[in-house]
Amino acid sequence: MGKKFSFLSFVVGAVAALLIAACGGPSSSSSSSSSEPIPLGLEPPLTGTRADIGHAMVQAAQMAVDVINKSGGVLGHKVKLYVQDDAADPVDAIPAVHQLINVDHVVAIIGPLSLTAGAILPYVDAANIPELMWGGGAQFDHETDPHFFRMSPSDTEQAEAMVYFAYKRGWKNIALAFGASSGSQALVGPIEAAAKHLGLNIVANVVFTPGLSNYSSQIADVYKTHPQVVMGQFNNTTAGIVFGEIRQEGLLNTPWIGTNLFYTNTWFKAVGPTVASGKIYITNSSPTGGLGAPVLLSLMKKYYGYTTPPNGFEYTYDGVMTWALGADAAGSWKWPAIEKGILKATTPPGVVCTSYPSCYKLIKEGKKIKFEGSASSVTFNKYHNVFGPFSVLHFNSDGTASTVVTYSAQELESAFAGL
Repeated sequence: MGKKFSFLSFVVGAVAALLIAACGGPSSSSSSSSSEPIPLGLEPPLTGTRADIGHAMVQAAQMAVDVINKSGGVLGHKVKLYVQDDAADPVDAIPAVHQLINVDHVVAIIGPLSLTAGAILPYVDAANIPELMWGGGAQFDHETDPHFFRMSPSDTEQAEAMVYFAYKRGWKNIALAFGASSGSQALVGPIEAAAKHLGLNIVANVVFTPGLSNYSSQIADVYKTHPQVVMGQFNNTTAGIVFGEIRQEGLLNTPWIGTNLFYTNTWFKAVGPTVASGKIYITNSSPTGGLGAPVLLSLMKKYYGYTTPPNGFEYTYDGVMTWALGADAAGSWKWPAIEKGILKATTPPGVVCTSYPSCYKLIKEGKKIKFEGSASSVTFNKYHNVFGPFSVLHFNSDGTASTVVTYSAQELESAFAGL
Protein backbone atom coordinates (compact mmCIF):
# COMPACT_ATOMS: atom_id res chain seq x y z
CA MET A 1 0.00 0.00 0.00
CA GLY A 2 2.91 2.33 -0.66
CA LYS A 3 6.06 3.34 1.10
CA LYS A 4 6.26 3.97 4.83
CA PHE A 5 5.98 7.66 5.67
CA SER A 6 8.04 9.35 8.36
CA PHE A 7 6.51 12.01 10.59
CA LEU A 8 9.01 14.55 9.21
CA SER A 9 7.85 13.95 5.66
CA PHE A 10 4.27 14.64 6.69
CA VAL A 11 5.18 17.82 8.53
CA VAL A 12 7.09 19.04 5.47
CA GLY A 13 4.12 18.08 3.29
CA ALA A 14 1.69 19.89 5.53
CA VAL A 15 3.83 23.04 5.53
CA ALA A 16 4.11 22.89 1.75
CA ALA A 17 0.36 22.53 1.47
CA LEU A 18 -0.14 25.60 3.62
CA LEU A 19 2.30 27.65 1.52
CA ILE A 20 0.49 26.63 -1.64
CA ALA A 21 -2.84 27.42 -0.03
CA ALA A 22 -1.63 30.92 0.82
CA CYS A 23 -1.24 31.51 -2.90
CA GLY A 24 -4.77 30.34 -3.59
CA GLY A 25 -6.05 26.86 -2.78
CA PRO A 26 -8.74 24.98 -4.64
CA SER A 27 -12.31 26.11 -4.22
CA SER A 28 -15.12 24.11 -2.65
CA SER A 29 -16.98 24.62 -5.91
CA SER A 30 -14.56 22.27 -7.66
CA SER A 31 -15.35 21.25 -11.17
CA SER A 32 -16.09 17.66 -12.05
CA SER A 33 -12.56 17.17 -13.35
CA SER A 34 -10.86 14.37 -11.47
CA SER A 35 -7.60 16.37 -11.65
CA GLU A 36 -9.02 18.94 -9.23
CA PRO A 37 -8.31 17.86 -5.63
CA ILE A 38 -10.86 18.18 -2.85
CA PRO A 39 -9.54 20.39 -0.02
CA LEU A 40 -10.06 18.81 3.40
CA GLY A 41 -9.30 20.72 6.59
CA LEU A 42 -7.68 19.48 9.80
CA GLU A 43 -7.53 21.70 12.88
CA PRO A 44 -5.34 20.09 15.57
CA PRO A 45 -3.32 21.58 18.43
CA LEU A 46 0.25 21.50 17.13
CA THR A 47 1.53 23.86 19.82
CA GLY A 48 0.64 24.36 23.46
CA THR A 49 -0.13 21.79 26.14
CA ARG A 50 -1.96 19.41 23.79
CA ALA A 51 0.65 19.40 21.01
CA ASP A 52 1.40 15.69 21.38
CA ILE A 53 -2.22 14.93 20.49
CA GLY A 54 -2.10 17.30 17.55
CA HIS A 55 0.89 15.60 15.95
CA ALA A 56 -0.85 12.23 16.25
CA MET A 57 -3.89 13.74 14.54
CA VAL A 58 -1.76 14.96 11.62
CA GLN A 59 -0.27 11.52 11.17
CA ALA A 60 -3.68 9.83 11.29
CA ALA A 61 -5.26 12.26 8.83
CA GLN A 62 -2.39 12.04 6.36
CA MET A 63 -2.45 8.25 6.52
CA ALA A 64 -6.21 8.21 5.91
CA VAL A 65 -5.93 10.65 3.00
CA ASP A 66 -3.14 8.60 1.46
CA VAL A 67 -5.23 5.41 1.68
CA ILE A 68 -8.22 7.21 0.13
CA ASN A 69 -6.17 8.63 -2.74
CA LYS A 70 -4.57 5.27 -3.50
CA SER A 71 -8.04 3.72 -3.58
CA GLY A 72 -9.42 6.07 -6.23
CA GLY A 73 -10.07 9.18 -4.19
CA VAL A 74 -13.50 10.56 -3.32
CA LEU A 75 -15.88 10.42 -6.28
CA GLY A 76 -12.83 10.16 -8.51
CA HIS A 77 -11.05 13.17 -6.97
CA LYS A 78 -7.86 13.14 -4.98
CA VAL A 79 -8.09 14.65 -1.50
CA LYS A 80 -5.66 17.34 -0.37
CA LEU A 81 -5.14 17.94 3.35
CA TYR A 82 -4.81 21.45 4.76
CA VAL A 83 -3.64 21.79 8.37
CA GLN A 84 -4.03 24.73 10.75
CA ASP A 85 -2.86 24.80 14.37
CA ASP A 86 -5.41 25.97 16.95
CA ALA A 87 -3.17 25.32 20.01
CA ALA A 88 -6.27 23.87 21.75
CA ASP A 89 -7.21 27.50 22.46
CA PRO A 90 -10.58 29.02 21.44
CA VAL A 91 -8.86 32.32 20.67
CA ASP A 92 -6.31 30.73 18.35
CA ALA A 93 -9.02 28.58 16.81
CA ILE A 94 -10.69 31.56 15.10
CA PRO A 95 -7.85 32.61 12.75
CA ALA A 96 -7.15 28.92 12.10
CA VAL A 97 -10.70 28.22 10.96
CA HIS A 98 -10.73 31.46 8.97
CA GLN A 99 -7.67 30.28 7.04
CA LEU A 100 -9.16 26.85 6.39
CA ILE A 101 -12.54 28.16 5.23
CA ASN A 102 -11.79 31.44 3.50
CA VAL A 103 -8.32 30.82 2.09
CA ASP A 104 -8.03 27.06 1.69
CA HIS A 105 -11.76 26.68 0.88
CA VAL A 106 -12.02 23.34 2.67
CA VAL A 107 -15.21 21.33 2.27
CA ALA A 108 -15.09 19.83 5.79
CA ILE A 109 -13.08 20.23 8.98
CA ILE A 110 -11.79 17.22 10.88
CA GLY A 111 -10.66 17.00 14.45
CA PRO A 112 -11.03 20.08 16.59
CA LEU A 113 -10.89 19.00 20.22
CA SER A 114 -13.88 19.80 22.44
CA LEU A 115 -11.83 22.75 23.75
CA THR A 116 -12.22 24.55 20.42
CA ALA A 117 -15.02 22.74 18.58
CA GLY A 118 -17.68 25.07 19.93
CA ALA A 119 -15.67 28.17 19.05
CA ILE A 120 -15.41 27.28 15.37
CA LEU A 121 -18.93 25.88 14.95
CA PRO A 122 -20.52 29.26 14.00
CA TYR A 123 -17.94 29.62 11.21
CA VAL A 124 -18.59 26.07 10.06
CA ASP A 125 -22.31 26.88 9.98
CA ALA A 126 -21.72 30.00 7.90
CA ALA A 127 -19.61 28.01 5.43
CA ASN A 128 -22.22 25.22 5.35
CA ILE A 129 -19.69 22.42 5.83
CA PRO A 130 -19.49 19.52 8.33
CA GLU A 131 -17.27 19.52 11.41
CA LEU A 132 -16.20 16.04 12.55
CA MET A 133 -14.62 16.69 15.94
CA TRP A 134 -13.36 14.47 18.72
CA GLY A 135 -13.47 15.14 22.39
CA GLY A 136 -15.67 14.35 25.33
CA GLY A 137 -17.20 17.71 26.25
CA ALA A 138 -20.59 17.06 27.85
CA GLN A 139 -21.83 20.35 26.39
CA PHE A 140 -22.19 18.55 23.06
CA ASP A 141 -24.35 15.70 24.42
CA HIS A 142 -27.49 17.29 23.01
CA GLU A 143 -26.05 19.37 20.18
CA THR A 144 -28.74 20.03 17.56
CA ASP A 145 -26.55 21.75 14.94
CA PRO A 146 -26.64 19.40 11.92
CA HIS A 147 -23.12 20.46 10.86
CA PHE A 148 -21.69 18.92 14.03
CA PHE A 149 -20.54 15.29 14.29
CA ARG A 150 -18.66 13.82 17.26
CA MET A 151 -16.34 10.89 16.56
CA SER A 152 -15.66 9.92 20.20
CA PRO A 153 -17.88 9.10 23.17
CA SER A 154 -18.95 11.88 25.52
CA ASP A 155 -17.36 12.81 28.82
CA THR A 156 -20.66 11.75 30.35
CA GLU A 157 -19.92 8.19 29.30
CA GLN A 158 -16.33 8.61 30.51
CA ALA A 159 -17.58 9.79 33.91
CA GLU A 160 -19.72 6.68 34.14
CA ALA A 161 -16.75 4.48 33.23
CA MET A 162 -14.65 6.11 35.96
CA VAL A 163 -17.34 5.54 38.58
CA TYR A 164 -18.07 2.03 37.35
CA PHE A 165 -14.39 1.08 37.70
CA ALA A 166 -14.38 2.37 41.28
CA TYR A 167 -17.59 0.47 41.97
CA LYS A 168 -16.17 -2.77 40.58
CA ARG A 169 -13.03 -2.31 42.70
CA GLY A 170 -15.11 -1.84 45.85
CA TRP A 171 -14.05 1.79 46.39
CA LYS A 172 -17.08 3.50 47.91
CA ASN A 173 -15.65 6.83 49.14
CA ILE A 174 -14.49 9.08 46.33
CA ALA A 175 -12.68 12.43 46.42
CA LEU A 176 -12.81 14.69 43.35
CA ALA A 177 -9.78 16.75 42.32
CA PHE A 178 -10.51 18.61 39.10
CA GLY A 179 -9.02 21.68 37.49
CA ALA A 180 -10.92 24.96 37.38
CA SER A 181 -11.37 24.95 33.60
CA SER A 182 -14.87 24.54 32.23
CA GLY A 183 -13.84 21.32 30.48
CA SER A 184 -12.66 19.74 33.73
CA GLN A 185 -15.54 21.03 35.82
CA ALA A 186 -18.03 19.68 33.26
CA LEU A 187 -17.11 16.18 34.43
CA VAL A 188 -18.01 16.79 38.06
CA GLY A 189 -21.79 16.73 37.63
CA PRO A 190 -21.89 13.48 35.61
CA ILE A 191 -19.52 11.81 38.13
CA GLU A 192 -21.69 12.89 41.06
CA ALA A 193 -24.81 11.60 39.33
CA ALA A 194 -23.18 8.29 38.41
CA ALA A 195 -21.80 7.82 41.94
CA LYS A 196 -25.21 8.46 43.47
CA HIS A 197 -26.78 5.97 41.07
CA LEU A 198 -24.39 3.21 42.22
CA GLY A 199 -24.53 4.15 45.90
CA LEU A 200 -21.02 5.60 46.16
CA ASN A 201 -20.10 8.63 48.28
CA ILE A 202 -18.41 11.84 47.17
CA VAL A 203 -16.43 12.79 50.29
CA ALA A 204 -14.58 15.79 48.85
CA ASN A 205 -14.77 18.06 45.79
CA VAL A 206 -11.64 20.20 45.52
CA VAL A 207 -10.91 22.62 42.68
CA PHE A 208 -7.29 22.94 41.48
CA THR A 209 -6.69 26.38 40.00
CA PRO A 210 -4.00 26.29 37.30
CA GLY A 211 -0.87 28.39 37.57
CA LEU A 212 -0.13 27.97 41.26
CA SER A 213 3.34 27.04 42.45
CA ASN A 214 2.07 25.04 45.41
CA TYR A 215 -1.04 22.92 45.97
CA SER A 216 -0.47 21.75 49.55
CA SER A 217 -3.74 23.26 50.76
CA GLN A 218 -5.82 21.60 48.04
CA ILE A 219 -4.05 18.27 48.54
CA ALA A 220 -4.73 18.44 52.27
CA ASP A 221 -8.43 19.05 51.56
CA VAL A 222 -8.54 15.98 49.32
CA TYR A 223 -6.81 13.56 51.67
CA LYS A 224 -8.24 14.68 55.02
CA THR A 225 -11.51 12.98 54.01
CA HIS A 226 -9.68 9.62 53.79
CA PRO A 227 -10.94 8.71 50.31
CA GLN A 228 -10.51 5.19 48.99
CA VAL A 229 -9.90 6.65 45.52
CA VAL A 230 -9.36 10.09 43.99
CA MET A 231 -10.81 11.02 40.60
CA GLY A 232 -9.30 13.95 38.79
CA GLN A 233 -8.26 15.91 35.74
CA PHE A 234 -6.03 18.96 35.33
CA ASN A 235 -3.41 20.19 32.91
CA ASN A 236 0.07 18.71 32.64
CA THR A 237 1.87 21.54 34.42
CA THR A 238 -0.50 21.31 37.38
CA ALA A 239 -0.18 17.52 37.34
CA GLY A 240 3.60 17.72 37.64
CA ILE A 241 3.37 19.95 40.72
CA VAL A 242 0.44 18.14 42.36
CA PHE A 243 1.81 14.62 42.03
CA GLY A 244 5.27 15.79 43.05
CA GLU A 245 3.80 17.11 46.30
CA ILE A 246 1.68 13.98 46.78
CA ARG A 247 4.83 11.90 46.44
CA GLN A 248 6.66 14.07 48.98
CA GLU A 249 3.78 13.68 51.42
CA GLY A 250 3.88 9.89 51.06
CA LEU A 251 0.30 9.73 49.77
CA LEU A 252 0.83 7.65 46.64
CA ASN A 253 -0.88 4.59 48.15
CA THR A 254 -4.32 6.06 47.53
CA PRO A 255 -5.29 5.18 43.94
CA TRP A 256 -6.31 7.75 41.37
CA ILE A 257 -8.64 7.44 38.40
CA GLY A 258 -7.82 10.02 35.76
CA THR A 259 -9.39 10.95 32.46
CA ASN A 260 -7.97 10.55 28.99
CA LEU A 261 -6.07 13.84 29.44
CA PHE A 262 -3.62 11.81 31.52
CA TYR A 263 -3.05 9.47 28.58
CA THR A 264 -0.23 11.36 26.85
CA ASN A 265 3.57 11.26 26.80
CA THR A 266 3.59 14.85 28.05
CA TRP A 267 1.63 13.91 31.17
CA PHE A 268 3.85 10.87 31.72
CA LYS A 269 6.96 13.06 31.59
CA ALA A 270 5.37 15.74 33.78
CA VAL A 271 4.70 13.38 36.70
CA GLY A 272 7.62 11.02 36.11
CA PRO A 273 7.69 7.26 35.55
CA THR A 274 7.56 6.32 39.24
CA VAL A 275 4.30 8.17 39.82
CA ALA A 276 2.80 7.37 36.43
CA SER A 277 3.35 3.64 36.82
CA GLY A 278 1.97 3.64 40.37
CA LYS A 279 -1.64 3.43 41.47
CA ILE A 280 -2.97 5.68 38.73
CA TYR A 281 -5.62 4.41 36.35
CA ILE A 282 -6.68 6.24 33.22
CA THR A 283 -10.05 5.95 31.51
CA ASN A 284 -9.98 6.30 27.75
CA SER A 285 -12.57 5.45 25.16
CA SER A 286 -11.18 2.22 23.80
CA PRO A 287 -8.81 3.11 20.95
CA THR A 288 -9.54 -0.16 19.18
CA GLY A 289 -13.15 -0.72 20.17
CA GLY A 290 -14.64 -0.88 16.67
CA LEU A 291 -14.78 -3.63 14.07
CA GLY A 292 -12.44 -1.56 11.94
CA ALA A 293 -9.63 -1.71 14.51
CA PRO A 294 -7.65 -4.47 12.72
CA VAL A 295 -7.57 -2.36 9.56
CA LEU A 296 -6.33 0.68 11.48
CA LEU A 297 -3.69 -1.29 13.36
CA SER A 298 -2.38 -2.87 10.17
CA LEU A 299 -2.14 0.48 8.39
CA MET A 300 -0.62 2.20 11.41
CA LYS A 301 2.10 -0.40 11.73
CA LYS A 302 2.88 -0.20 8.02
CA TYR A 303 3.03 3.59 7.90
CA TYR A 304 4.61 4.37 11.27
CA GLY A 305 5.62 1.17 13.02
CA TYR A 306 3.13 1.80 15.84
CA THR A 307 1.38 -1.06 17.60
CA THR A 308 -0.77 1.13 19.88
CA PRO A 309 -2.56 4.25 18.58
CA PRO A 310 -1.40 7.53 20.15
CA ASN A 311 -4.19 9.50 21.81
CA GLY A 312 -6.45 10.97 19.13
CA PHE A 313 -5.08 8.95 16.23
CA GLU A 314 -8.04 6.60 15.82
CA TYR A 315 -10.74 9.29 16.04
CA THR A 316 -9.05 11.44 13.44
CA TYR A 317 -8.69 8.48 11.11
CA ASP A 318 -12.35 7.54 11.63
CA GLY A 319 -13.36 11.15 11.00
CA VAL A 320 -11.60 11.36 7.64
CA MET A 321 -13.02 7.99 6.56
CA THR A 322 -16.53 8.93 7.68
CA TRP A 323 -16.47 12.17 5.71
CA ALA A 324 -15.03 10.50 2.59
CA LEU A 325 -17.52 7.64 2.58
CA GLY A 326 -20.33 10.07 3.31
CA ALA A 327 -19.41 12.03 0.19
CA ASP A 328 -19.21 8.80 -1.82
CA ALA A 329 -22.60 7.64 -0.54
CA ALA A 330 -24.19 11.02 -1.27
CA GLY A 331 -22.51 11.51 -4.63
CA SER A 332 -21.45 14.95 -3.39
CA TRP A 333 -19.28 16.63 -0.75
CA LYS A 334 -21.54 19.69 -0.62
CA TRP A 335 -24.19 20.57 1.94
CA PRO A 336 -26.88 19.32 2.59
CA ALA A 337 -26.12 16.16 0.63
CA ILE A 338 -23.00 15.44 2.69
CA GLU A 339 -24.93 15.28 5.99
CA LYS A 340 -27.34 12.76 4.51
CA GLY A 341 -24.42 10.86 2.98
CA ILE A 342 -22.55 10.57 6.29
CA LEU A 343 -25.65 9.22 8.00
CA LYS A 344 -26.39 6.89 5.08
CA ALA A 345 -22.88 5.41 5.18
CA THR A 346 -22.87 4.87 8.95
CA THR A 347 -26.45 4.01 9.91
CA PRO A 348 -27.58 0.37 9.81
CA PRO A 349 -28.76 -1.62 8.03
CA GLY A 350 -26.19 -2.06 5.29
CA VAL A 351 -23.33 -4.22 4.15
CA VAL A 352 -20.73 -3.99 6.92
CA CYS A 353 -17.32 -2.76 5.75
CA THR A 354 -14.27 -1.56 7.63
CA SER A 355 -11.77 -0.27 5.07
CA TYR A 356 -11.97 2.49 2.50
CA PRO A 357 -11.26 0.26 -0.53
CA SER A 358 -13.95 -2.27 0.44
CA CYS A 359 -16.54 0.36 1.35
CA TYR A 360 -15.91 2.46 -1.77
CA LYS A 361 -16.19 -0.62 -3.96
CA LEU A 362 -19.57 -1.50 -2.44
CA ILE A 363 -20.86 2.04 -2.92
CA LYS A 364 -19.80 2.04 -6.58
CA GLU A 365 -21.69 -1.24 -6.96
CA GLY A 366 -24.81 0.55 -5.76
CA LYS A 367 -24.95 -1.17 -2.36
CA LYS A 368 -25.94 0.42 0.93
CA ILE A 369 -23.01 0.19 3.36
CA LYS A 370 -22.61 0.31 7.14
CA PHE A 371 -19.13 1.67 7.84
CA GLU A 372 -17.63 0.41 11.10
CA GLY A 373 -14.83 2.52 12.52
CA SER A 374 -11.72 1.66 14.47
CA ALA A 375 -12.72 3.32 17.75
CA SER A 376 -16.48 2.84 17.63
CA SER A 377 -19.24 1.56 15.40
CA VAL A 378 -19.63 5.16 14.12
CA THR A 379 -23.38 4.94 14.62
CA PHE A 380 -24.66 8.46 15.30
CA ASN A 381 -27.67 9.23 17.48
CA LYS A 382 -30.00 12.15 16.75
CA TYR A 383 -27.42 14.55 18.20
CA HIS A 384 -24.70 13.19 15.91
CA ASN A 385 -22.94 11.59 18.91
CA VAL A 386 -21.42 8.10 19.00
CA PHE A 387 -21.04 5.64 21.86
CA GLY A 388 -18.33 3.09 22.40
CA PRO A 389 -16.38 0.95 24.83
CA PHE A 390 -14.15 2.46 27.51
CA SER A 391 -10.86 1.02 28.68
CA VAL A 392 -9.04 1.56 31.94
CA LEU A 393 -5.33 1.94 31.20
CA HIS A 394 -2.21 1.86 33.36
CA PHE A 395 1.20 3.26 32.43
CA ASN A 396 4.23 1.02 32.61
CA SER A 397 7.54 2.49 33.79
CA ASP A 398 8.83 2.68 30.20
CA GLY A 399 5.93 4.89 29.08
CA THR A 400 3.92 2.18 27.37
CA ALA A 401 0.41 1.51 28.60
CA SER A 402 -1.45 -1.69 29.46
CA THR A 403 -5.20 -2.24 29.47
CA VAL A 404 -6.58 -3.15 32.89
CA VAL A 405 -10.18 -3.72 31.79
CA THR A 406 -12.53 -2.68 28.99
CA TYR A 407 -16.24 -2.00 29.48
CA SER A 408 -18.56 -2.21 26.48
CA ALA A 409 -21.02 0.56 25.76
CA GLN A 410 -23.79 -1.94 26.48
CA GLU A 411 -22.36 -2.79 29.92
CA LEU A 412 -22.13 0.86 30.89
CA GLU A 413 -25.60 1.55 29.54
CA SER A 414 -26.98 -1.33 31.63
CA ALA A 415 -25.14 -0.21 34.78
CA PHE A 416 -26.54 3.31 34.53
CA ALA A 417 -29.96 2.54 33.08
CA GLY A 418 -32.49 5.11 34.18
CA LEU A 419 -29.87 7.73 35.05
